Amino acid sequence: MSNIKIITFNVRGLQSDKSRKRKVDFLKRLDYDILCLQEMRLKTHVDVCELNKMWNTAHSIISIGEDSSDGVGIFFKKDAVNIIKRRDIIPGRLLLVDCCYYGQRLRIINVYNAPERTKKLQLLRKLKYLLEIGFNIILCGDFNIVTEATDRISKVEFKELRESKLLVKVCKEAALRDLYRHLHPHTVHY
Repeated sequence: MSNIKIITFNVRGLQSDKSRKRKVDFLKRLDYDILCLQEMRLKTHVDVCELNKMWNTAHSIISIGEDSSDGVGIFFKKDAVNIIKRRDIIPGRLLLVDCCYYGQRLRIINVYNAPERTKKLQLLRKLKYLLEIGFNIILCGDFNIVTEATDRISKVEFKELRESKLLVKVCKEAALRDLYRHLHPHTVHY
């Protein structure tokens, strides 16, 4: 499979039944092969089971954490996936899945970074070592980090912070590209 359609989306919560149904119905209509969700806000494994019943996709891997805004998930629309390994590196914040998708070996990493600087830096340091592999990587998520002025709309002047520099360095060392920025190099947005 040469073209994989990937969507990454911060859902801002799937905890209430009404919100969950509305958002899941919307997401199921999207055209994707792999869907990475952040800020799912699921609290228990019962919530995860309820979401999986509604979703009814080929495979779903969900990680919940301790904080109320935690939660990341990776959803595959088709059965052509073989999960090799799943690791909750930071539960609800950093999820890793190694798989074969249509015969292609992939590592999918989904990130929902915390707002606190120390937790951001901790996650990025762990992430760096997860990128040192010999097959394709898909890195998705909400990093809660601005790496350049075109990634935000603000009247306050952009200042590159320590976590911004570390994210840029980690991505550069792993030869990763920001796909949105690659497709929209001059658009002021994220």
